[in-house]
Amino acid sequence: MSRLPSPAPADPLPLVRQWLDEAAAAGLRNPTAMALATADPAARPAVRVVLLKHVSVEDGYVVFYTNYGSRKSAELEANARAAAVLYWEALGRQLRLEGPVVRSPAEESDAYFATRPRGSQINAWASEQSRPLDDPAALERRAAEVAAAGGALARPPFWGGYRLWLDALELWAEGADRFHERLRYTRALTPLDAGRFAAGPWNHQRLQP
Repeated sequence: MSRLPSPAPADPLPLVRQWLDEAAAAGLRNPTAMALATADPAARPAVRVVLLKHVSVEDGYVVFYTNYGSRKSAELEANARAAAVLYWEALGRQLRLEGPVVRSPAEESDAYFATRPRGSQINAWASEQSRPLDDPAALERRAAEVAAAGGALARPPFWGGYRLWLDALELWAEGADRFHERLRYTRALTPLDAGRFAAGPWNHQRLQP
């Protein structure tokens, strides 16, 4: 059974990276699957699963990718904060993340898009994510048209990454008889520009289950 370290580390991000690596090494299906919660301007929440693609241990943000025309993107443009959770039942671990969200630099999104399987690249071009679909065959035709063009596919301008900068995170480890362990970290983020923050030191507190 997974337990939390004692004493607690001053910086939780190396442990976050370790947990992700251990989830991948355990052979779990989609070990980076992350439930991402956003809210619209009326504070109505929505949640969906995305894939966590990168953790910046040095700066303290995680990266996911999506269509910039999707519902989640519209909500993030209006209310640029999100919360997320990863849960690994087989390991008895849960990771909660919170903070402001900004778009990734274009060159970062370009570099990641180039590594995607061609089928996924085609899908990114063909799908108008979250838009109504009256005829599934129409989506298939658009995908076939993109595929028929041949050659390398550049990243669509309407698709790319987001950085979720962490001002709070919680590490959770399963315990016997529901005596779970919880360790919550918080820190202050000060905006430097449209896409970067200066981070203060982490503070931590153990919480009751």
